[in-house]
Amino acid sequence: MTRQRIAIYGGSFDPFHLGHLVPTVRAQETFFFDAVYFVPAGRPPHKGAESLTSVTDRLSMVAMATLPYEAFFASDVEVFREGPSFTVDTVRDFQARFPEANLYFILGSDSFSQIESWAKWRELVDLVHLVVLHREHIWGEELKAMVPEELYDRMCLVSPFEKVPDPEQRTIYLLNHEPFPISGTSIRERERRGIPIRELVPHEVYSYIQKYGLYRHRKDR
Repeated sequence: MTRQRIAIYGGSFDPFHLGHLVPTVRAQETFFFDAVYFVPAGRPPHKGAESLTSVTDRLSMVAMATLPYEAFFASDVEVFREGPSFTVDTVRDFQARFPEANLYFILGSDSFSQIESWAKWRELVDLVHLVVLHREHIWGEELKAMVPEELYDRMCLVSPFEKVPDPEQRTIYLLNHEPFPISGTSIRERERRGIPIRELVPHEVYSYIQKYGLYRHRKDR
């Protein structure tokens, strides 16, 4: 019997934008995930909590943006967690929920380049397959030079739509899709300055941002 493939995509999603959505669609088309759970971070240890939009707004934007996609879901697993949100704890939560599934964790290449600074990162890469999305500013040999050498033999470059079998060893897949050059920081700054963002976010997210006036008067530190 084929095991389910469940993917977890954790991030601040402030806001959720097409740079999150479009590459995840490419990952879905390649790995045929049975479900992808987008997990807005409650209190990410790498970011000051005061600099984030409220987690309820971020969760709402993710829920609205993923509604048209049958296999995409918003997860509140980190929303009510006390203290900092560590990825390894989130993965363990999903392990308990899907004990028979093959778990994958999706992250950008910019985040993967900092993997050595993550809490219990060795435990994390032994628990779950990683799917690394192509961020325009860091890829290839530059990315490889920034991660621990002990991970090199686990790293595997795959192309969109390539057939990917279930491996025995936990694998780090580098998904070589065309990058989508946009960031949450630039979207927030554009909105603050009154520059159009409609083409950079799902229409549901755009409507939410406009209705509640998110980012209009905020200046990121």
